[in-house]
Amino acid sequence: MVQATNTLSANRNPATGVLLALIVLTASAFACSSEPPTPSPTQSPTEQPTNTPVPTTTPTQPPIPTESPSPPSATATNTPQPVTRSLPTPTQPAPTATETPLSPTPTIETTESTQPPEPTATPIPATATPTVPVPSPTPTVVPRVTATPETVGPPHVEPLSVTGTKGGEIKIAVPEAPPHQDIHKSVSPILAAWGPGIAYSRIFRYRWIAPDAPHQGLNTLGERYDPQSSTSAHEIICDLCESWELDDSVLTINLRPNVAWQATNPGLGRDLDASDVVFSINRLQDPTLPNSPLVNTVSQASAIDDETVEIHITLHDAEIFDKLADARTAIVAPEAVNLNGDLTQGPTIGTGPWIQTLFERSALRFEANRNYFIPELPLLDGITVVTIPDAQTRITSLRTGQIDLAQPDLPDLTSAIERFDELRWTRSHDPAAGIEVAFNTRRGELGSHNFRTAIFYSWDPLSLIDTLHDGQSFLSAGLPLNNPDWLVPRDEIGSYFNDRSKVLEVLEGVNLPRGIVLEIRVGQFGDEYIETALSLASAIKSLGVIVTVEAISTRSFAEDVWLDHDYDIYVGAPPPQSSATSTLFSVFHSVGTRNVTGYATENLDDLIQRQTVELNPANRRRLLLDIQREILLGAHLFRPAANVSHWLWWSHLNGIAPSTYRADSFWLTRLWLGDRVRGG
Repeated sequence: MVQATNTLSANRNPATGVLLALIVLTASAFACSSEPPTPSPTQSPTEQPTNTPVPTTTPTQPPIPTESPSPPSATATNTPQPVTRSLPTPTQPAPTATETPLSPTPTIETTESTQPPEPTATPIPATATPTVPVPSPTPTVVPRVTATPETVGPPHVEPLSVTGTKGGEIKIAVPEAPPHQDIHKSVSPILAAWGPGIAYSRIFRYRWIAPDAPHQGLNTLGERYDPQSSTSAHEIICDLCESWELDDSVLTINLRPNVAWQATNPGLGRDLDASDVVFSINRLQDPTLPNSPLVNTVSQASAIDDETVEIHITLHDAEIFDKLADARTAIVAPEAVNLNGDLTQGPTIGTGPWIQTLFERSALRFEANRNYFIPELPLLDGITVVTIPDAQTRITSLRTGQIDLAQPDLPDLTSAIERFDELRWTRSHDPAAGIEVAFNTRRGELGSHNFRTAIFYSWDPLSLIDTLHDGQSFLSAGLPLNNPDWLVPRDEIGSYFNDRSKVLEVLEGVNLPRGIVLEIRVGQFGDEYIETALSLASAIKSLGVIVTVEAISTRSFAEDVWLDHDYDIYVGAPPPQSSATSTLFSVFHSVGTRNVTGYATENLDDLIQRQTVELNPANRRRLLLDIQREILLGAHLFRPAANVSHWLWWSHLNGIAPSTYRADSFWLTRLWLGDRVRGG
């Protein structure tokens, strides 16, 4: 048996584990998306509420600063950290994009070519046609496992001590309103991170750490963004649990004592018990719920007594702690659900740090839960979340002092920090979001690995990042990995591109036929997508290939490209991705039902299967780095411009550690107000 601070058991049946992994994880890949078939470069809900004027708030004067002791879990010797991914200096977790780009008409170019030599193409057979974005059918092929992972228990990690002053309220601007109030029925990061979700607790949570020094002024904004230079708070610790132990396929959770439901209508106020946790997990297992993939490896949850929950998992799931720490795996009260049959119209009653007092399309309001089980938190008295769809209006509201925190577009950020010395800013990244480029390896010469590699070596996406994104983007293999230390370093990933000296080397002995014609289909997601397609077309033409560029609607992109695989090369926005494992099985595995490029190798399949059950974070990191390198070596799918989000706030607001990774927003509890400075 394994306790929180000891070694995790590695006993398992490899063949059974992989079979279950393929059945459960691939079938549920992208099932957590409730978006319509039209893909989007953002991962926010599609509803666009009407903007209303933002009232001016005069905050309560905070008391004299005092040091507070660590939260209760900080002193417990069995407080766990199921997953450890240490970084030198933690700061910025992963973002969700909020920008909605324009849809211009592209320039379509055709150029005659010279004759390179003829290729020897060996395209991989097509996989099952994917659906967008509903669950995929269960694959029928089970690849073999070549290694058994070694699992080692993580060290003890405590929550941070609480530093700051209590009191005051702030306003935050978001682009869209939550679609409803049911945390289990929507993948919306707005609902989970800025809406009703912040009223709830879950079994585990992330330990966010505020940056030591937020950016000020323009001096660092001109630097090309490198996720390796960013810090990220990523440890997982107990939230509702007091301790845990993992024995083979049974995760035993011992709950904190004295956790009470918020005493609001319909007036709970009773203590949380194990049956509430079991009710919530069982509710999430409903396959019709978009967040059901978060418990897709849970076979059963049961209450042993009022303080103990047993969760039976079908295999060693490397992401089980991440899933149980996801904000959408919230623990809800049975009474609240049973009142109306679901929570879409409320009531929102949780055990979390914030009590929801207003839910409207134009604004949401939350008051501090002063009966929260960590008595030192939250520091603020209240938060108002205002819906302002227009990005320019959001930044104007912040500049005039009506808003304290917002996510600006880059030009608005630059303009604001040039004018106001009192503004502070930071960045966060999402390697899975942004612009995606894919090659259809089932089509003619694109089945030649050497030909695709030559295209990579002919193209310079880094220069495109500088010209189109002012350096505020980065290259990525496309996996949703929050920790920068788990991403291929910038210098290494850059070595896969823009090396003309290697073009002739990779094409040596490859007999390309005369007059190769390729078409790039680009979704009309915005100017930068069109420009990316044209830049790629120019690079391919340098190889003596005739290239055309066709701009198609976002709906046609979903139907023709994703569903029918009708493309040679595409440039577009990827669908939302729930986890690294589901992405790998559905997009990159040989039996993946969303493998739209047709590329797969035995080695890549093996790496994907091994990381699925690898509970040792250090070992899994090495596997995921090898997977990303294998993807890049395959020269078939990547992100030439992964998303970077910017955050802007007034200097009176302290403790900022913004993130939207797994919709977590616990860092809001540590915000506190200093001397207020207003814009003008």
